[in-house]
Amino acid sequence: MKKITLFALLFTFAYVNAQEKKEGSNDKLTFEKGSCLLSGGFFLDTTKIENSGAVTQENDQFGIGFNTLYGYAVKDNLFIGLGVGYSHNKNESSSPGTNTQELTANTFRIFPYVRYYRGIGERLSFFVQGETQFSKGKSEFNTNDDIKTKGWFIGVRPGLTYMFSDKLAIETTIGSLGYTTSNAKNSQNGAESDRDSFGLSLNSSNLVFGLTYYF
Repeated sequence: MKKITLFALLFTFAYVNAQEKKEGSNDKLTFEKGSCLLSGGFFLDTTKIENSGAVTQENDQFGIGFNTLYGYAVKDNLFIGLGVGYSHNKNESSSPGTNTQELTANTFRIFPYVRYYRGIGERLSFFVQGETQFSKGKSEFNTNDDIKTKGWFIGVRPGLTYMFSDKLAIETTIGSLGYTTSNAKNSQNGAESDRDSFGLSLNSSNLVFGLTYYF
């Protein structure tokens, strides 16, 4: 599914860029110094996995979330801003003769960011967003164990902006590259776990679609 989504985005990018070249325009989309943006984006992921072997196992995953951003252009095509977001994830696993195991997680995040645009047509622009993100949440296992989580992400997210009017745009971020660290602590027994990673992620939570208003 992730590969199909990425392919569709690249195909759309190539098509729009080709159309603008066909029209013979050399103008590039530019966001002038002093411009502002308000953006709202979302992601949605549903996955079902069934393993057939000595014991049949099913795993259902559901995730939904949104981000809201504000930004100000300190110079042409360069914005600084602040974003906040929320996500809800649910994972259910089951096998014959056993009770269903359920894990739910709710996470809030805040992230200051810097975003630079590079126009590639009159209405189309590529951007790179560097950000430092802090997240804090709570997870429950079978509605009993209370697990508190917190984490940091430092890295970059590439994306595309397409202006379908003078002020309104469709935008998407396509994956992320950076360093992530997280901590989880069980409130009942005090057990803790830490995780650190660096790399490229095409996880659905990093494929965010939304609308942005420029003014």
